[in-house]
Amino acid sequence: MLGWSNMDNTSYDEVFQKIRINFLFNHPFLSVLALSIPTIYQENSNSAFQTNGNEIHIDLKKLEKYSNEEITYLYAHTLLHIVLKHPYRQKTRERRVWNQACDLVINLILSTFSNVGQMPLDEVLDLDLKDKCVEEVYEILYKKEEKEQNQESNEGEKQNSEIKTTPNKKGDLETNIYDKSKMDLEEVSDEKRNEKEREKLDGIIIQALSIAKKNSREYEGMAIEIDTLIKPEISFQDILKEYLIASLFEKTTTYDRPNKRFIHNGLYLPGSKKNDELIEVFIALDSSSSVTLDEYKRFLGVVKDVCDGFYEYQVTVLPFDLKVKEEYIINFDSFNPLIEEKLFIPKSDGGTDFDEVLRFLKKSSEIKSNNLLMVLTDGEFTISEALVCSTLFVVSEKKNIKRFESFGRVIQFDL
Repeated sequence: MLGWSNMDNTSYDEVFQKIRINFLFNHPFLSVLALSIPTIYQENSNSAFQTNGNEIHIDLKKLEKYSNEEITYLYAHTLLHIVLKHPYRQKTRERRVWNQACDLVINLILSTFSNVGQMPLDEVLDLDLKDKCVEEVYEILYKKEEKEQNQESNEGEKQNSEIKTTPNKKGDLETNIYDKSKMDLEEVSDEKRNEKEREKLDGIIIQALSIAKKNSREYEGMAIEIDTLIKPEISFQDILKEYLIASLFEKTTTYDRPNKRFIHNGLYLPGSKKNDELIEVFIALDSSSSVTLDEYKRFLGVVKDVCDGFYEYQVTVLPFDLKVKEEYIINFDSFNPLIEEKLFIPKSDGGTDFDEVLRFLKKSSEIKSNNLLMVLTDGEFTISEALVCSTLFVVSEKKNIKRFESFGRVIQFDL
């Protein structure tokens, strides 16, 4: 360990130069960031390293307790916050919980890296949150905190001096209480930065992400965060409605409805019309322990809102876990809307067998090849049976999306 307390800024500059050389040889995408992102020595309110997404602020006094290997790690940790735009993705979320979620995701990513220093003991780690993007981790932490606060209101408030659980080397201890002194994301002003400055930073981030993605095997842990970052935000309702129109309405050519695009030119070309105005949708609803009643309600609310845009619709909901729960099947249509009381579906403690849904539908005379089967699930199952009709998989766990791409259309739904 080096004695940092007697070091001046010049000495620290030399330390960080050595770290950047290490990144250059071992992690080129971090090197791009380290050489491009401004570093400023100043007194920080919380952590030794902090960032506003544009630059890194380093508190030399707070660095004194860390070894050179730990400083290397914290530098890489902060650079990952910048490349994944964590300060800007916070939006209206609660600041402390968002910081904790971002730190957990970053530390899980870095746990797969080599030659990136050593994680300090005061960092947080929870392996149960692997393969989740920061927004998903935030929702888990936020709901857990709400539950704990409700429990504490009955039991009495805990002492403020209580210290968070420190993970062991395997990282299999859960972080229950987040040390506020580790909050390393600064609040971002709503004011727009200089356009040239923003474009320059975006260019640096894109370059770094491109380098990381080319080494997808080495940086597999970053894949979900990268995909989340570069994926455009598209309304789930819009995707679903577009899919329903494209999949369920077979169109025929007819001169009874000329193509309006060419009439003004005196050309009467055939248009198209729908063979059937009724949309029939079957929803296989995963009722295993990982899907909650609130998620059922939200999803079916979205389906109903989309269906309301059509003249006539008919929806059948098939709850399932290891088998189809026939006694809890729900039917609603354009004349008999969804009744919320019917959404009480007992939870299962077991697994999921989607093949049972397919076997059930094959025995049923109700489903037709031109219907749509929509599957709401976290994706923790495999398929061996042949599908019965066009199938849309709506998957809440990003890590499972690729599993179903060969079977039908797959979209990710942030439950």
